[in-house]
Amino acid sequence: MTNEVLYLDKGRITIPKDCRDRHGLGDGDTLLFLETKSGALVLKPVKSKPEMDLVDHLLRFKGMDMPERKHICPPRT
Repeated sequence: MTNEVLYLDKGRITIPKDCRDRHGLGDGDTLLFLETKSGALVLKPVKSKPEMDLVDHLLRFKGMDMPERKHICPPRT
């Protein structure tokens, strides 16, 4: 799919609304600007960082009882 974009002052561009909606883009979202060897310009949405990393996520479960796992994993001795 191709769309035309309008180049504005200070290097700003306007991404068509249907494209923003399709990719879930909103205010403050980051886009990666790539230039290919052939000279084509490509914009890719950058995935946002998760709210917490894996370690923080797992630490939330520290000390929680998981009864469905007790019969599968005997306690360490």
